[in-house]
Amino acid sequence: MSDEMGGFDTLKDRSELCRAQDDYKHALISDLFSYVKELTDKLSNAVESVQDSKIVIKAERSEKEDYKQQVRSLQLERTRSTFAYVVIDGECLLFTDELVAQGLDGGKRAAAQLRKAVENDLKSSVPASAHLPVISRVYANVAGLSKTYTEHGILSEPTIVAFIRGFNMGETMCDYVDAGTGKECSDEKVKGHVRQFLANVHCQQIFFGGTADNGYARLLGPYAEDEKASSRITLLEGPPFAHELAAIKDKFRTVRFEALFRTQKLPSTKRKVSFHVTPPATPAVDYASAASKGLTSTTPPRAAHENVPSVPQPTGAAALSLQVLRNKHGQRVDAPLNYSQSDFNALKVRKLCNTHYLLGKCPFEKNDGGCTHDHLARLAPKQLDALRAIARQSPCQFGLYCSNTDCIHGHSCTRPGCIIATCRFSKDMHDVDRQIV
Repeated sequence: MSDEMGGFDTLKDRSELCRAQDDYKHALISDLFSYVKELTDKLSNAVESVQDSKIVIKAERSEKEDYKQQVRSLQLERTRSTFAYVVIDGECLLFTDELVAQGLDGGKRAAAQLRKAVENDLKSSVPASAHLPVISRVYANVAGLSKTYTEHGILSEPTIVAFIRGFNMGETMCDYVDAGTGKECSDEKVKGHVRQFLANVHCQQIFFGGTADNGYARLLGPYAEDEKASSRITLLEGPPFAHELAAIKDKFRTVRFEALFRTQKLPSTKRKVSFHVTPPATPAVDYASAASKGLTSTTPPRAAHENVPSVPQPTGAAALSLQVLRNKHGQRVDAPLNYSQSDFNALKVRKLCNTHYLLGKCPFEKNDGGCTHDHLARLAPKQLDALRAIARQSPCQFGLYCSNTDCIHGHSCTRPGCIIATCRFSKDMHDVDRQIV
């Protein structure tokens, strides 16, 4: 009996063990299902996140392409709208007298040549800006400019007005603007336009014509140290650079259009003379024949001191120096002289007052200390031409367009085979046509 009970207990124990194992299996399976569910949920969330990311990325890509297209459109529009701008102070940088003298036709030619010159310069020097449209503006006090031309006998007012009209008619993008009669009207217009167009992203290059006026140093100075700004400014060279601008010109690109612009300013003297260079009835004469004609002249004023020897009265070729002689281009031609080399050499080493002996007056004689040059020596009439030749070795600051009848300085270089680079006379004062009209 006891054996049977022992067998039952064993079976019962085994049954309990099996039940415990089943419970363990069920718990394991339950845990597995829970874990799988958790992973499935995470995977589902990850899939949703990836899908959301794809949607966002797709949207961003689409938006990025839209932005790129907008940028391309803006760049294309900017390229279509870019231009080069030429701004000129018309009282500082003047067109050549040959162009202005042609009136209406000269104005049209000047506008066309200016555009072509700028286009050619851009092609060779700023390739990225080649083929740009060129806008040109010239600002000037037209009334004042006309007065200066006529007072110095260079050109008449109707000719200048016709030239400006032709310039405005010649090219659709070229304008010659009357800035008004105020002293600084042109300056302010030019300065304002340089600042405005330098800030304009469509303006690729500015050609500035006003380098002979120190007043523009304040305008260009701040840009000289700004490489981005200075690379967009080209200086147009005509008359010599003003002192303050010469100090910074190396910071900018410079270009000279010799066929377009004068290389010298107009004279600043206010002497009134007729704009007709010669009377119509006067035939053209050459340099030698002019010397052979005796011209009547008035007696020069006496020197300030009574004990100073009187100055010999000029006659013949010497009297020509009291007139302003010009060639067919309106350029001044110095009167021919007749003197011996021995007189020239003898007078050159003496400290004579050229103004006293050639004009009969010395502006320094009454100043404190008086003139330091000799006023007392007696000169023979034939020696005056030698002294004139000595005085002409110093170039006139107004060059070929000087109208001062009292000017005793040289207006062109007469040395044969002159080395221009080392000469005191400017380049345009060489090889001057000496045929007097």
